[in-house]
Amino acid sequence: MSTVRAVYTHLKAARTAIKDFARFERIVSVLVRQGFGHVVEAWDLQDKFILKLLVERRPVGLEKRTIHERLSQALQDLGPTFVKLGQILSTRPDLIPQALCVEFARLQDQVSPITYEEARAVIDESLGRSGLKLDDVFDDFSEKPLASASIAQVHTARLKTGEEVVVKVQRPGIRTTIESDLNILYFVAKQLDETVPEAKAFDPVAITHEFEKAIIKELDFNFEANNLDRFDRNFSSWPSIHIPRVYRDLSSDRVLVMERLRGVKITQAEESGHDGDRAARELVRALFKMAFEDGFFHGDLHPGNIFILPDGRLGLIDFGLVGRMSPAMKDAMAELLLAVVTHDYEGVARALYGISVRTGKIQYAQWEADCVELCEKYFVSRTLAEIDFGALLRDLVEGAIRHDVRVPPDYTMFFKAIMTVEGIGKTLSPNLDLVSECRPYVEQLVAQRYSPERVMKSAADALTAFGRLGRIFPVKAGEFLQQIEDGRIAVSVEQKGIERLEEARDRRLNRGVLAAVACTLLLVGTLCRQDARLTLFGAPGITVVTWTVASWMLVRLVFRLTRGGRW
Repeated sequence: MSTVRAVYTHLKAARTAIKDFARFERIVSVLVRQGFGHVVEAWDLQDKFILKLLVERRPVGLEKRTIHERLSQALQDLGPTFVKLGQILSTRPDLIPQALCVEFARLQDQVSPITYEEARAVIDESLGRSGLKLDDVFDDFSEKPLASASIAQVHTARLKTGEEVVVKVQRPGIRTTIESDLNILYFVAKQLDETVPEAKAFDPVAITHEFEKAIIKELDFNFEANNLDRFDRNFSSWPSIHIPRVYRDLSSDRVLVMERLRGVKITQAEESGHDGDRAARELVRALFKMAFEDGFFHGDLHPGNIFILPDGRLGLIDFGLVGRMSPAMKDAMAELLLAVVTHDYEGVARALYGISVRTGKIQYAQWEADCVELCEKYFVSRTLAEIDFGALLRDLVEGAIRHDVRVPPDYTMFFKAIMTVEGIGKTLSPNLDLVSECRPYVEQLVAQRYSPERVMKSAADALTAFGRLGRIFPVKAGEFLQQIEDGRIAVSVEQKGIERLEEARDRRLNRGVLAAVACTLLLVGTLCRQDARLTLFGAPGITVVTWTVASWMLVRLVFRLTRGGRW
């Protein structure tokens, strides 16, 4: 059976390799054309087609474009999976430089739409589980898509019951394509990690793993449906924010049917007759509510996902990318933002250091000095309305990277959301003061942290944990001692420099033996001075021999001691 399993595994791997080969050749070709041939050469692929690719003519004007522009264009040329990778990386200034974040944020899903017949087939298959077809559910369905992206495209429709909806339809075969691209991405990431020393700073394998988790979720529309339901509950008491309704009975992992929102992009507020200042403040408050009250926030709040409805409400769409804030994260973020709003620059350094992950040895004094200098740059001689809060957070994250410190993903996603929302807000309301808007939420979090209920809960949690430890400690200690007794756990002690100590001990021993032998020979020679049976040079032979050998030994001993510098 093991032989059959091994054969099956090898056949499956070979089939995957053959299937991915053409795609891999395409990826290598694009990298070479965009000026990254030296990286490909370092992979040592030993394939003849690589030589052909390395001499392929590059686009005109390649030398005039920056490495960031060329890398962005490479992702665009490689298609949906890599475009999505760039879009996700654009929200991670903790992993890549800010200039590259800006460049990746411009990536667009420039893909051809699937045909109406293909979309209809996917919908019929999804509805078929309930014994329905497209014509059974929709009174009208647009053949031309409203929007087309890398993973899915959106059609407008009207239900038999009269409601206007949008239908998000997953591209046929996209899962297979993404799985193939992920295999290649992992290979490329490992090669970069091994052949490009600079790549170790951002850990390409870890980035690929995070990307895989994110895109696998996007392939299952149930995740987005769950997010929509949760946001709808969270904002049920906020009449100024509207979340589209999900039609669960018509949705599946490949089809998502939602209420259609009719309105204008938030950036067109004033030209459409809406109050831009009010819209900006409402958006900021909504973001802080998501993060600090709900612990669940929209991770992609760009203008295309925010509408102003005819009645003035803000409508939010596209909930595939979300961030989370645990109670501990809320406390840490409250501490950071409180230090910012009170101009406690040393507090900013402490708070940011507390939420960060250290990847090397940190000199805290230099860390604090750099944070203080950065805060003074943004706050000194400026009013609150003039402070670029998002830029401050961006520079703090970039500064952390220089100190071998990384900010965890959910924090950086929130920082990115703040930067985006502030940019939108100041476009609509130049005097928007983000610091003042966040103050009530921060003060509320601080008050909650020290409330009697919170203190009592923390004390109860600590006592419960201590009680649990008290119950399991004797059992675990007994198991540990038993394992030592059974020989399943071995304890070894490593003493650095033990070889040098052993050599020194051997030298001291040898010198002691040499001195003892020399003294013994001197004593024997002295006792044999009256023995006249054998003479050398007119003196007793034994005495001459023993004194000569002893003298040689003593001279050698003195020479070793003086050369070693120790007596």
